[in-house]
Amino acid sequence: MSAPVRHTARRGFSLVEVLIALTLLSMVAMGLAGSAALALSQVAKAKQDLQYSADVEQVADSIVAAGYTNAVSGSETIRGRSVSWVVSNPSAKSRQVEMVVQRRGLANTSTVFSDTLRLFLSK
Repeated sequence: MSAPVRHTARRGFSLVEVLIALTLLSMVAMGLAGSAALALSQVAKAKQDLQYSADVEQVADSIVAAGYTNAVSGSETIRGRSVSWVVSNPSAKSRQVEMVVQRRGLANTSTVFSDTLRLFLSK
């Protein structure tokens, strides 16, 4: 008579299970890397927008600080951005300042956009 065969439970993972786990792990890692790259590009765009807003605000504040009687037309370049403004008198008690600011596109830096901002000063 032969000895009874014992089936012992194997411990560990099979090669197929390990390959599936590694594939899933690599897909999750690639998704996270893509999300991180997108987040970094959005932060860079937000930084450019913030600098742009600060430059426009700086010029507008300097015109307002000059006062009603001292506001004159002019132009300036700040961080490579061309800013020009024209002061006109639409009425006897007010002045209109029209600022034109040029900026480069975010996706295509060869494209130049012009933004117009109007300020009104009064006595």
